[in-house]
Amino acid sequence: MKQAIEFQFHQADTLFVGGRKAQHHATFLYVHKGAALIRLGKNEFPVCAGQSYWLPSGCLSAVTILQGAEVSTLDFSVRTVVALPTLSGFFSPSPLIDGLMAELRHHQKQGITDWDSAYGRLLRCLRDYVTVHSPLQGMPKETALLEKAIDKLAKGLLGDIAENNALELTLQMSVGELSDQLLVREWVRAIKSGQKVKSIASKASLNEEDVTAKLKAIAGY
Repeated sequence: MKQAIEFQFHQADTLFVGGRKAQHHATFLYVHKGAALIRLGKNEFPVCAGQSYWLPSGCLSAVTILQGAEVSTLDFSVRTVVALPTLSGFFSPSPLIDGLMAELRHHQKQGITDWDSAYGRLLRCLRDYVTVHSPLQGMPKETALLEKAIDKLAKGLLGDIAENNALELTLQMSVGELSDQLLVREWVRAIKSGQKVKSIASKASLNEEDVTAKLKAIAGY
């Protein structure tokens, strides 16, 4: 990292499948549109539009950004001199966070990223915010419902009507579309572990051409 705090905006034209790893820095993740899935241990938390999540330095996690999502991240170097949260979790929704993330995105788009400019002051404002507001322990009730539904889909099961309606309303995609993305995520992980598309297709009882087409359309593989 070149700066103590680095901001990045990610537009996921294709599914992003991050590996499970321990972070060398703390990360504040904010979702503008769509959703990101954060796996910690056996749990996977959906972070949806307008929500933010904190991952402390050293946290063992895996991040998936669903196709079509827009996500911003702020990475905090271990050189940061202020005391940052040491526990992971959601932050309470805040108009201040919404405004800061919109402004940071605007400044970066305009190419205004000087640490000594308003851009740097916005970064430091967000840093100060996370030093005085601790992440929530637990998750919003609505998020818990989504987590349950996504966990079922990842296992090839359908949720109940309430769970499926919550998924489609919050993520702005059909249950079938999300199911496809979760399936392709497993294929991407298999490819990264050394498996061939032919083997993946055989295990899924699908044509190799169909698997290849779906990998390309959803994950860009």
